[in-house]
Amino acid sequence: MTPADAQALTQKIIGLSQTDSCTVSIDGGEGKHVRFAQNRATTSGAPNSLSVTVESHFGRQSGSASGTDLSDDGLTALVRAAEDIAHRGPEKAEFMPPLGPQTYAAGTSFADATPAATPAQLAGAVAPILQEAEAKKLQSSGYLELSAGFSVFATSAGLFAYDRATNVLLTVSARTPDGTGSGWAGTTHVDFSKLDAAALGSIAIDKALRSQKPAPLDPGAYTVILEPSAVSDLVSILIAEEFDQRAADEGRSFATKKGGGSLLGEKIFGENISVWSDPADPIAPGGICSTDGLPAQKTMWIEDGVLRNLQCSRFWAQKSGRAPVPEPTTITMRGGTTPVADMIKQTRRGLLFTRFWYIREVDPQTVLLTGLTRDGVFLIEHGAITRPVHNFRFNESPVAMLNKVRALGPAVRTYGEEGAGLPICVPPLLVDEFTLSSTSEAV
Repeated sequence: MTPADAQALTQKIIGLSQTDSCTVSIDGGEGKHVRFAQNRATTSGAPNSLSVTVESHFGRQSGSASGTDLSDDGLTALVRAAEDIAHRGPEKAEFMPPLGPQTYAAGTSFADATPAATPAQLAGAVAPILQEAEAKKLQSSGYLELSAGFSVFATSAGLFAYDRATNVLLTVSARTPDGTGSGWAGTTHVDFSKLDAAALGSIAIDKALRSQKPAPLDPGAYTVILEPSAVSDLVSILIAEEFDQRAADEGRSFATKKGGGSLLGEKIFGENISVWSDPADPIAPGGICSTDGLPAQKTMWIEDGVLRNLQCSRFWAQKSGRAPVPEPTTITMRGGTTPVADMIKQTRRGLLFTRFWYIREVDPQTVLLTGLTRDGVFLIEHGAITRPVHNFRFNESPVAMLNKVRALGPAVRTYGEEGAGLPICVPPLLVDEFTLSSTSEAV
């Protein structure tokens, strides 16, 4: 849907409204995917979708309804349904009226090569992975998905935001025939033409071969090297889910200051740590529209270890006398110059982790998280990898972890299945005293 078509549709829907105010969201897209297992393509598809959501307000009462029927009767029914729900709902003490017109930067998250890709090109991208796995007597599986979509947000107060984005997701798993070795690699991208699927597959295949027949190792506090996928999970959970001004002010956060207030402006991370969000980031661009239609903006969250910003809703900003700070639509962490190979050489005794799995929060005030390692854990002794070891359960806070970073590698775009789902660019990290609470023999 073009911006002009989208604006005409939102104006039509708003014109049907009989409420004090309303908002309209439209989301649509199309995609292509190929799934593979046992070194063969198993499914292929091309889904598409289009949906409209209307939120209606009577004073502080609100109700929303979603649908896919864009006919006159369908849209009228959708608006009336939202109004009926609003009439029946309670007043919301924290209701904020819809925003008026906003100024948005041009989006940079769309690449023409992604929607133009053919099913044959998707098959051609994964073919080298299947061939290499077959040649090395491994079982490969994975998923390559391309999507192109648009999103619209409009209000009865005159706001209109239109953005479009493309995304490429590739994940590859490889297993040894005896089931003891497992490797994984994954990433996302905007532009399909820049995806090197074969190289990603080779990483997973190499991990599977090297991780065969892992040995047991006692849990404890270890020096660890976290590859980018593992880093992305912990950093995105921290920034997207825990950086909240209200939680800090109300005493529910790692950023709560003893005696009241927040730790904004104080150094609470290592001085080698900087994290920001920029919707125009050249490696991991994000959406231009954030919470309630606020323009996404470049925001420094951590600068040289200092806490610079916390997300702040419009309601809490008004109540506490601050400017709102929108939610991030992308995350970037400043990298360093130490490649993983050099981190290994610097480690007398430690572990190399490929990625994490099944991360859950244990203590919100310290952001203590627990989760499992997966798809390749390797013991490092005297500057060299010596053998694969069993997986571990970890109990660690990313707040504490970011105070124990000894070295950082170059930042890269990556993908973590346990993170917040935002585009993310992070480096591998060499971290001291990472807490491993128990072992797991599962592969």
